[in-house]
Amino acid sequence: MVKISANRLDMETKRLERPQMKNYTETLVTPSVAATTTIDVSLGNVFLISQNVSITTLTISNVPTSGTICSITLIRVHDATTTTYSITWPTSFKWVGGTAPTLTQTVGAVDIINAMTKDGGATWYAAAAGLDMR
Repeated sequence: MVKISANRLDMETKRLERPQMKNYTETLVTPSVAATTTIDVSLGNVFLISQNVSITTLTISNVPTSGTICSITLIRVHDATTTTYSITWPTSFKWVGGTAPTLTQTVGAVDIINAMTKDGGATWYAAAAGLDMR
């Protein structure tokens, strides 16, 4: 059953076949950043992380079930200080070459990380889409 109301399309089957899209956009989510930070994919798939603290626990929540692809983009921006901040990536993140990228530590540096899962978040295939973007 399809329900359309107030510019919202609700499809109970969760299936859209053969769409042609124009002016495609995604919701940008700005999570609260702390030592323990949660990325909630029920809110969107692109996350702006204004990093002013080392993230020791990063959790990805509300990931769709196994058999459904879920992808996320993290836009990480270093704060206006020269303090070094790290992100301890979940062990479920598998990186190109087996090593997480070194995040840029300069004032205002922007790093972009893409990740996708096909098994409900048990494994995330991750890569740096861009480091030290200027």
